[in-house]
Amino acid sequence: MDSLTHIVLGAAIGEAVLGKRIGRKAMLIGALADTIPDFDVFASPCFSDAQQLLVHRGITHSFFFILLTAPFFGFFLGKLMKTTEVSWKRYAWLFLLGMLSHILLDSMTAYGTGWFEPFSSYRVAFDSIFVADPFYTLPFLICVLIAFVAKNGSSTRTKWNNIGLWVSCLYLLFTIANKNHVHSIVKESFSKKTNLSVDFVTTPTPLNNFLWMSYGTDKSGYWFGYYSIFDKNRNIEFYHINRKDSLLKSFENNESIKILKQFSKNYYVMSQHDSTIYFNDIRFGQLGGWNGPDSAFVFSFKLNKNSDNFAALSRTKFKTSFSDALASLVIRIKGK
Repeated sequence: MDSLTHIVLGAAIGEAVLGKRIGRKAMLIGALADTIPDFDVFASPCFSDAQQLLVHRGITHSFFFILLTAPFFGFFLGKLMKTTEVSWKRYAWLFLLGMLSHILLDSMTAYGTGWFEPFSSYRVAFDSIFVADPFYTLPFLICVLIAFVAKNGSSTRTKWNNIGLWVSCLYLLFTIANKNHVHSIVKESFSKKTNLSVDFVTTPTPLNNFLWMSYGTDKSGYWFGYYSIFDKNRNIEFYHINRKDSLLKSFENNESIKILKQFSKNYYVMSQHDSTIYFNDIRFGQLGGWNGPDSAFVFSFKLNKNSDNFAALSRTKFKTSFSDALASLVIRIKGK
């Protein structure tokens, strides 16, 4: 999830664990604890663009890292705070809960989270919420802000913090139930397509949990379809995009390709624009894909044999502006 969401969640956990003992400091410490796993971004300059994809949400997002470092952070903060009101074990407990909530929330997105590093490179991804969802974050943020400005130890602070946590939990449960609902509808539609395999994925589109993208594989590529929970018709229209593996022939021994395949879980298509070849991770969808197959993929990796490969996330490559794509998204969410 985005950094703001992690800060809000951490602050709420901090208040719930230590708010009555140390006041607003608990929220600040909780926000810090929930942010620690993302400190892996500071290591990015040491790795290539492709390697950075696996470094992020890697070892610092693992149970091993959390169990190893939570006592250390707790002990250090206990010495730093120099107070008898809270033992270092209580601080360690807060760091443990904060970091655990971080990796659990991240695992609900499509990016993939390395829970089992360094013992396994498997990335956990439940695909039930987009990496940034204002319908989740904004109500939670409002509740936590009200709690933050309330007096230390007041019932108002406790009440609004608890409301925020309940809103958070209920929305996350909604996303899971919603995914199961959409998944069953997509499965029914896929079953009507005799040329499709049973291997298909459902994942929410950007900034919401109402419009969902689905994709299923066949021998030559993928079938894409979109479904809004407000659609009146459950018959999903699918379009096909070829994988175009032939474009990878000149990059067979490229280490970046191996990393990208691992990161994308082999859900990718290749494309070429002018003389440049792109590796497209389809898990993050297309900007405007709900309107047709010609939309550019949100996550593309530019391949160039003569220089370092790098991510091509610039919107200059997109055929529509972000504002136009957002307006189009809202229209499609309303259903058809």
